[in-house]
Formats: sequence, structure tokens, C-alpha cells
Amino acid sequence: MGSLTGLLGKARSVARFENEFQTQQGSLYFAPQLGFDFSYWQMAGVDFNAAAFNTWIISESVKRSIIMLNSSVFVDGFILKLDYTVAGIQGTQSIRNSYGGVIR
Repeated sequence: MGSLTGLLGKARSVARFENEFQTQQGSLYFAPQLGFDFSYWQMAGVDFNAAAFNTWIISESVKRSIIMLNSSVFVDGFILKLDYTVAGIQGTQSIRNSYGGVIR
């Protein structure tokens, strides 16, 4: 999970996206609407698919007025890596997290 000082050093749109990605929806008592809701990916019988997850991340970002120019998801063992470019930002950003910590 990113720190506040880490988010302050980033462009506003990048910080917004990473904050949404790293905050599990429903985990905050007073603001249950915050963050992407990863509960779908935790349901029994749902197999993780990197391409489907990538499409879902783009869709969830657009719902929050965060426009992604491109993104790609890679899973290596238990590490999930998301490379993305947010509109208006030059260069690609990355998020790495343990597969279980993000998805389950």
C-alpha cells in the first residue's frame, strides 16, 4: 500500500487511480463507496484472467472519471503487476502487489 507522502509526489490523476486501486471498497465505515470493489474476483468459481481483470480496471477507472490511455496486467507467481498510463501523464506508471492482497 502506498503512503501519503508517496501519493503527494505523484500527479493528481495518478494518485487518485492508485488510491482507488489500493482501497478495498467497503473497508471504510464512513465511506464505503471508496476504492475498487474486488469482491467479484474473490467469489468461488471465478477464475482470475489477466485480460478480463485489465478490462475491469479500465471500466472501474472510467466510472471514477480517471481516463487510462493503456494498461496491462501481468501475474507472476503471487505477484500482480499493473502497468498503466493515465491521460495527461507522460510515461508509464506501475503498481505491484501480492496477488492475494489485491484479489483475495
